[in-house]
Amino acid sequence: MRSLTKLHPCPISRRLTWVRAGDRDPNLKDDLDHFFALDGEEEVGVVKFMAAGIDAGSWMWSMLLTHPGPAFRRPTSGLTPTRKEAAHDLVKCWHKFRAYYGIED
Repeated sequence: MRSLTKLHPCPISRRLTWVRAGDRDPNLKDDLDHFFALDGEEEVGVVKFMAAGIDAGSWMWSMLLTHPGPAFRRPTSGLTPTRKEAAHDLVKCWHKFRAYYGIED
């Protein structure tokens, strides 16, 4: 597994690690700009470069977690101009999600 922080400095959490999507899914091995944020072995979110379409040139981030109970009514995905900003937004969302549901370390 390769660390996203070694590829490009980005905000980190002491609990999250970053891996290329291809390190977890062989079908994505050629997609070098696709990353998963992991909490242990749980996939927390994704950061991916949008190479085509209306959002081409942007970095997409999306949190993958769900939780029973009231809906988490904050944005759980977005687009940014850089990978660093996408990773930062995902980590920030993850912290807010954990705080909202009272999930402790």
